[in-house]
Amino acid sequence: MIQNQSKCSEHIFNAQLNDLQYKVEIEDLFLDLKVLLKEYYMGTFTNDGEGLTLNFTNGQKFILSLKAVN
Repeated sequence: MIQNQSKCSEHIFNAQLNDLQYKVEIEDLFLDLKVLLKEYYMGTFTNDGEGLTLNFTNGQKFILSLKAVN
């Protein structure tokens, strides 16, 4: 379980997706993306609330943003 300030208290696994009863928060998705990206890329990853900023060691910079759609 990852501790953060969102309403979600634990991660959801594939087998549990059919029984999804609560709203997934964007902050939780940012946290999960940050953890996954750190496994594959070298750089700094910062979530400022508006997006996930990626600063790679070669000088490249990206901002990933998420938007909920219904």
